Amino acid sequence: MSNASGNDSSSGDRAEKAQSEPAELVTVQAPVNEGDFKAGKRELLILGTMAALNVILALDATVLPPALPTLAKDLNGTSIETFWAGSSYLLANAVFVPFLGAVSDLFGRQAVLLFSVTMFTVGTIISCLATNFTELLCGRTIQGVGGGGIYTLSYIVVSDIIPLRQRPKYLAFIVAGWALGTVIGPLTGGVVAEHAQWQWIFYINFPFCALGFMAVPFAFRNLKLKNKPTFLTALLLVDWIGSFLFIAGTSSFLIGLTWGGVQYEWSAYQTWLPILLGGLGTIASLVYEGYIPTKPFVYLSVWRNPSACLIFVLTIFGGFELYTHLYYLPFYMISVKGLSTTLTGVYIMATTLLVVPISVISGRLMTRFGSFRWSVQLGFAFLIMSNGLLLLINQYRSLVAHLFLILTISLGHGFTVLSLSIATQAISSTRDVAYAVSMFTFVRQFGICLGVAVGGTVFDNVLLNALEQAGFPPDVALETARNASAFSGSLTDMPDGPQKTAFLDAFVKGFHGVFYLLLALASLSLILSLFVKHHDMDKQLESDHLLEGGASRSPA
Repeated sequence: MSNASGNDSSSGDRAEKAQSEPAELVTVQAPVNEGDFKAGKRELLILGTMAALNVILALDATVLPPALPTLAKDLNGTSIETFWAGSSYLLANAVFVPFLGAVSDLFGRQAVLLFSVTMFTVGTIISCLATNFTELLCGRTIQGVGGGGIYTLSYIVVSDIIPLRQRPKYLAFIVAGWALGTVIGPLTGGVVAEHAQWQWIFYINFPFCALGFMAVPFAFRNLKLKNKPTFLTALLLVDWIGSFLFIAGTSSFLIGLTWGGVQYEWSAYQTWLPILLGGLGTIASLVYEGYIPTKPFVYLSVWRNPSACLIFVLTIFGGFELYTHLYYLPFYMISVKGLSTTLTGVYIMATTLLVVPISVISGRLMTRFGSFRWSVQLGFAFLIMSNGLLLLINQYRSLVAHLFLILTISLGHGFTVLSLSIATQAISSTRDVAYAVSMFTFVRQFGICLGVAVGGTVFDNVLLNALEQAGFPPDVALETARNASAFSGSLTDMPDGPQKTAFLDAFVKGFHGVFYLLLALASLSLILSLFVKHHDMDKQLESDHLLEGGASRSPA
């Protein structure tokens, strides 16, 4: 069923498996066309559970921005502390992903998933009870650890129970849950900010947390780890040293990256020293993983294929694009268009409104044609178009025009959000899929953190330059650029006149600077995607995690 380029990858996978495939690995021939596989009740129950948990993950990540001004006011937070309310979650979410994915191969998917739900719940409780920003940031960090585990296990579990060829259309369940959360998150945050106490942005998590505690044990009761070690043996097998080096190194790197241009100047040692030490620590952890542990938690083999390297880079850019859109478009609508947080939430729903139907369609087409490259390329082509169109927005254009311009963003993300994950799994050897998925999740979250940091630097610098060119005193321009989010409220209340017009023009130029950056990244991504080779999607389903009585374990 494979073509020439697919054969190259498949033969490489077979050679690699012949050298190092575990003796007890269970191999099941995957159906080769759409009609041969149909998920049963047990598969659908797992998919439904993970989709519901992804709703709350996305909602929690997107509900906060509209409510940040209210949070800052009630907790007497500085602009830097307010910024970290979102960044602390994203950072913890990223750095723990590979570790939690790896230990699920020792303790089982259900145990690690329940641990992740517990961490998310504990973090939510701490956030609700917070009386200052220190307590809030602690809760958000713990939430991030749990959220990272839930997110990466969503994709890993699907790779355990669904053959690759059919995986795209079933992964659409997970994407649909995530997209639903991103649709209702900004609107919920806006409503809470205007009409309720800020704690409600966390209270809404509890029904989903309760659902997780009830549904996970039931849905996963038949997903068994073959030759599961005892708890003590599993603890001894965990790569604690490598995990510590990696988590410490990536945390230091991302903290420095996030501090740059926000808390400290990029040239300050408080910025470049954590980045330098974090980079060295991460490199040391990867060298350690390649040579020392008998059971590493990071498989460097997932990077050996040039197409895999390209897909990971494209995934970084995809995460960068998505969350920069989700972060800066609400900021634009509030500061430049003067909308309320509730109405801003309605408009920002357009950024992901079409993600679900497009993901479903692209998933079915990838399954039917056995190819992912077209969806990746089409997605970045649409992102080029949408970022170009966003350069048309300004304070004079109508809100209706803004709605349609923002709506185009969901076209690109709809095609890329699923196809990049499928590409990662198709390129990886079957024995490494879980580790490839963990790395995919990590680099995506890394791209999100990168987008928030770099996007902020670009916006601040362009805004500062525009204010100076407009004739504002240097101290006023610098103060405004450094505290643009806080200043947006004053800008809305400012009476119409030449001064307000000058401020609005400068802010629009700042946002255009961000969109030019996204346009350049989307263009580079499309060029890089052309060099990704086709890889066969008709692969065998291999996993040590068996779904007893599942459709993939018995004839359809």
